[in-house]
Amino acid sequence: MTWDPAWPVVLEAGWGVFMTVLVGGSFLAVAVRPVRAAPALVTLGTALAALLVCAAAGLEPQVLGYAAVLAVQTTVLLALLRPWREPLRLGRPSLPMAGLAAAGAVPWLVHAGTVFAANRRGAGETIGDITNGVDHYAVQGALALALIALPALAAVWPRGRRHLGVAAGLSAAYLGLVSLAFPDSWAGFSPTWSALCLAWGLAVAVLALVPSRLQLRELGGEVVEAERAL
Repeated sequence: MTWDPAWPVVLEAGWGVFMTVLVGGSFLAVAVRPVRAAPALVTLGTALAALLVCAAAGLEPQVLGYAAVLAVQTTVLLALLRPWREPLRLGRPSLPMAGLAAAGAVPWLVHAGTVFAANRRGAGETIGDITNGVDHYAVQGALALALIALPALAAVWPRGRRHLGVAAGLSAAYLGLVSLAFPDSWAGFSPTWSALCLAWGLAVAVLALVPSRLQLRELGGEVVEAERAL
């Protein structure tokens, strides 16, 4: 649907990456590496907080159903995995990631305000972009809020940097790509801002994949401990 011009493709892309990358991708990460689930759980918590904010800011109480399901699922994972047993180590901030987070904060906040205002006017209902009673403009605003929070958290949390940064970066890059391909779509950006969104997202994702010195030291410590165990 994000490449079918008969649909409001940017709104479809926003809904898709929020539900698939931020939510579904985090559940997949927990399933693959349950012993290192903290970054995925933080992403789920961020998505949940963004849904709660969008319910109020967009006057969209229907989204609380999604939030309730996500809250129950995340609580179950917290109870089963107990990630708090592993100390939360905030390392030296990544200045490049912090710079990208700061650069994106205002544009994403403005976008969130714009789509929440449209949501309060019932824009999604007007164009028929509703899923299970939830206006896609509301989730578009929730995505924008998550794209502010996740890179900021990634900047100060080395262990979670890869998951948070890649999730945020890929989501933003895909949204920018779709908006660039369909500049006249509902909730889309101008061609210039679409290109900047794509570039920003790719930069965040790539930077998240570059190991920091702290990550390398932690990896070295784990290797030493494993060798001692042998």
